[in-house]
Amino acid sequence: MSKSLKADLKKCTGCQLCALVCSATHVGKFDPSQSRINVEDHFPEPGEYKLNYCIHCDEHPCFEACPADAIKLDEGLGIYVVDKDACTGCGACVEACPYNGCWLDESGTYSIKCDLCGGTPQCVEICPKGVLKR
Repeated sequence: MSKSLKADLKKCTGCQLCALVCSATHVGKFDPSQSRINVEDHFPEPGEYKLNYCIHCDEHPCFEACPADAIKLDEGLGIYVVDKDACTGCGACVEACPYNGCWLDESGTYSIKCDLCGGTPQCVEICPKGVLKR
């Protein structure tokens, strides 16, 4: 099984169900701004979307850039995840990520990035068009 999400953007309708279920799973409310996946509309091109999320790359620039050691390897999943309590919200990981895969939460308190929902990504489960796969 892949350690990252894969997206078939030709199928994406921009419904944002992935972002809604992600925020509900992680923060208990439907708020795409607190999601670990971002649906970006390529306006003015109708129906063209880009999904921003951590691709769990092999280079790990976010991990390397973190001065607080708040990005840690989850041995079971084989991915780097943010320790919210250790994160200082400095944004070094955001600046270091060349893939736009992490960002600060709306309050600027901590970094958020995909953690694959502990192994069962809810965005994959909810997508009605099969855009996302693991």
